[in-house]
Amino acid sequence: MPWFATIAIVAIIVFGITQIISMATGRPLPKGANSDEVEELKRRIAELEAAEKPQQLEDEPHIPTKAEENMAAEDRWRLDMLEARLEELEQKRKNNDDGTQPE
Repeated sequence: MPWFATIAIVAIIVFGITQIISMATGRPLPKGANSDEVEELKRRIAELEAAEKPQQLEDEPHIPTKAEENMAAEDRWRLDMLEARLEELEQKRKNNDDGTQPE
């Protein structure tokens, strides 16, 4: 077995032993976060989340999402198709009222 593999195995075993000891004693590892810091951070997060969010104005402009852009394009296309169909039907009705045959 190469020498660097032995070093890696020993490092993994030492790390595992330190984790087991810290878990058994209930004390964090050195440079680890203690429970007071964690509780303080949780409290600050709760305060920030509970803070009132500013109300957005209804007329405030916003950047449309890709889905909104696609929906708008589809709506414009449908409107164009309906207008074209309406013009076609009005032309046919006008031709029938004049007594001429449609082309």
